[in-house]
Amino acid sequence: MDFTPDKAQGAVTSKIALAPAEDLIRQELLTYEVAGDGNSFRMTFNCVNGKPGSLSLPTECLHALIMTLPRMMTQALSARYGDDSLRVVYPAEAMRIERSPDPNTFILTLATPDGFAVAFSLSGTQLRALSESGMHA
Repeated sequence: MDFTPDKAQGAVTSKIALAPAEDLIRQELLTYEVAGDGNSFRMTFNCVNGKPGSLSLPTECLHALIMTLPRMMTQALSARYGDDSLRVVYPAEAMRIERSPDPNTFILTLATPDGFAVAFSLSGTQLRALSESGMHA
């Protein structure tokens, strides 16, 4: 396989000499769990050899994963189909707008029917522009 490494947003570069990386070939995500103290998480996979395997990381790695996975998916779709315009699009089932503790900021949360939700902070100006763009669509 031909891989081009990309630094994950939020990843920390280390000056410590690292051992050669071992490829862990996983086939399917089975489960995940978060430690009771919230300091780490584990993802359990089916491996291509038929055996289960897991990956445990500190929760600080979640931010880098959250920011990196959509970009990885876009790159994979582009490479697979030769079309840079492809992206994963989720159907929004619910939308919630609420005030944040900062009176100049709103929180927009979008959720899919299967429970995936993501929240964005918006200024009043951005929220108005979003509302007005819907009127002209």
